[in-house]
Amino acid sequence: MFDSFFQSILVVAVFGGLIFFHELGHFLGARLFSIGVKTFSLGFGPVLVARTFGKTRCQIAAIPLGGYVALVGETPDADIPEPFTQEESFALRPAWQRFVVIVAGPVFNLALAWFLCWGLLFATGKVELPPVVGSVRAEAPAALAGLAPGDRIVKINETTITRWEQIPQFMQLNQSAPIAVTFERADLGTSTVQVAPAQMEQTLPSGEKITSWVLGITSGKPIHTPLGFMEAGAAGIEKAGHMLRLTWDGLKGLITRSIPASSMGGPIGIAQIIYKQAEHGATDVILLAALISVNLGMLNLLPIPVLDGGHLMFLSFEMITGKAVPLLVQHKATMVGLALLLGLMLFATFNDLLRIFS
Repeated sequence: MFDSFFQSILVVAVFGGLIFFHELGHFLGARLFSIGVKTFSLGFGPVLVARTFGKTRCQIAAIPLGGYVALVGETPDADIPEPFTQEESFALRPAWQRFVVIVAGPVFNLALAWFLCWGLLFATGKVELPPVVGSVRAEAPAALAGLAPGDRIVKINETTITRWEQIPQFMQLNQSAPIAVTFERADLGTSTVQVAPAQMEQTLPSGEKITSWVLGITSGKPIHTPLGFMEAGAAGIEKAGHMLRLTWDGLKGLITRSIPASSMGGPIGIAQIIYKQAEHGATDVILLAALISVNLGMLNLLPIPVLDGGHLMFLSFEMITGKAVPLLVQHKATMVGLALLLGLMLFATFNDLLRIFS
């Protein structure tokens, strides 16, 4: 548990750590091919602390909402400052080398999510919720259908249930349609009952209110399984992969409008969630940091000029055709992408403020 001061420090630490690993990917990608790096910056705006290592100026700036790695010769006509040489120019390298440097940032974010999950699973073991009913709310659909604590749910309609997480996932897809719940009870054997889910409003950690469909049951006790180092690594890949699928489903939902645009959040909303999750302990914060890292990696891979994905799109065209996208086209596309990104950030910030003051 953390008090308010340490919760605030934790918010800054999570933001800073995720940005650091993203930029570290770009930095190490550049150094892999001996490309010069002028500046490695955490944050924007006025510089608070700066120190030079080799030829690279490393700094921490006042606005901790991003960071950047400034490469030598980012465009063909860029000046090469001393003490760098023409051979260290980024723009003069083959397209595939530039591709590796750009993609390394998002890849490092995805790898960080895996490492966080790996370390957490090695330290705490794997926690699984079996599909066993822990409690039943009075007058809820499950209670009216006859479900009781201790019942093991084995099937919903034709779907076999092996994990508790499958139950709420099925409910959100099925919504209000009546379902057949097959369960096992020690003194009764296997039975099947018809249940009509109920609608319930919930408040997320961000303050947003959402509507969900429920049976009125909670899970039983979790099962803790210790994991060895390599087992935890394999389980970490599975956990990070699940986060990746969640992020992809969220992006698809926003595009297809199955998820309302009002659910979008920005840095303020993320900071709120980190702050509140810190109340529950370090485990929840680490899992949240892994999820945000996956989000950061995925969003940066979107083919929007100004993001890493936009640069990768231009470089892919160059590698396929053998010709670079004209600088004028890149410049105009980047301006459009920048306007789109700023618009999305303003909209997300508006949503964050609306949730705070509503």
